[in-house]
Amino acid sequence: MESLQRPVAAMPGELAGASVLVIGAGGFIGGRLTERLVVECGARVRALVRAPMSAASVARFPVDIRIGDIANPPAVMAAARGCSHIFNCAKGTGPNAAKRRTVDVDAVRSVIEAARRASAMVVHVSTMAVYDRPFDGDFDETTRPAPRGDPYTDGKLDGERLAVELGARWAVPVVVVQPGVVYGPGAGVYGVDIIEELTNGGVVLVDGGRGICNAVYIDDLVSGLLLAAQRRDVAGERFLLSGPEYPTWRDFFESFERLLGTCRTVSLSRAEAHALWRRSRRRAWLAPVLWQALREDRALRRQLLATREGRLLRRLARWTLPKSLQLRLRQDRDLEVSHGRESPPVPLRPWVIDYVARRARARTDKARTLLGYAPAFTLEHGMQVTGQWARWVGLIPEPE
Repeated sequence: MESLQRPVAAMPGELAGASVLVIGAGGFIGGRLTERLVVECGARVRALVRAPMSAASVARFPVDIRIGDIANPPAVMAAARGCSHIFNCAKGTGPNAAKRRTVDVDAVRSVIEAARRASAMVVHVSTMAVYDRPFDGDFDETTRPAPRGDPYTDGKLDGERLAVELGARWAVPVVVVQPGVVYGPGAGVYGVDIIEELTNGGVVLVDGGRGICNAVYIDDLVSGLLLAAQRRDVAGERFLLSGPEYPTWRDFFESFERLLGTCRTVSLSRAEAHALWRRSRRRAWLAPVLWQALREDRALRRQLLATREGRLLRRLARWTLPKSLQLRLRQDRDLEVSHGRESPPVPLRPWVIDYVARRARARTDKARTLLGYAPAFTLEHGMQVTGQWARWVGLIPEPE
């Protein structure tokens, strides 16, 4: 993988020899940031992770690993003591919206308070999803915020607002970084999850995937974080970070398909994508669940349906199942057959359908001008490195 990795200009600056806290160092972004802080900047890094296993990716570096939860104020205060810079890369995860909000919003107060006591500056990682992107054209840091209603975007927006507000009140330099779709070696949502979805089922491309995904390779994002950490004079500012080009969602997912040697994307209109979501939210009946199990295991299906009870079950289904349920089962089956796969595509949430349909491009002029941000990884190059990593960890087979 190193053979394809383009050298990234070292930028030690005031980070050289500095004591730095990375909150969320066990994650995708925090892990790569920790590595580059140590290797390129020569910083003394303190890594705050929730569990010992989360530290596996950074344990090979000379870092001070602290086990603690960002939602635990004493743990954050202790970890930040003596640090000049704090990177908040923590992100709420899991199905419980209240618990995610605890990390994305409530815990921000502890981070800024810890920075105040340590006289440290804070680089807060948010997302460009906090903006109400227009359908076409460009957007920047002056674009109005996204409408309320989605727990993820609400939490990220409230979290960055709280960070800036408390920073101004307590004289703590806070810089907010808002990346787009972050991909690269180690990515979860835009890496491992996509590979699994394309391997086991399919991915919906809304309106043919013509929307702009504003992808940014992990090292370009980390470079932006390192640059932001050296500009206390831009405290209170927000910076959009994207890549050097504007690939569409089709470009993005087809790059993964080429790695896998498969074709599992499904083009649906926005109306069709919403209909797929509504069908997926209906409470499951026993019959369709049983049908799903039989459909996915051909050997089991042949064995069961060949029995006397199996033949009777098929006749009973035609006689007793509601016509609407029979039609729904046939529609699901026809969708899969028409796209040549065993499992239907993964449904998208309504706000995601709207988000990925938009073709607005993120303007990074502010980051380029004030931070010196200069993204270097095109989608083609970033996916080359991602592919090498995916083969190395066994996510995809080596080419024959």
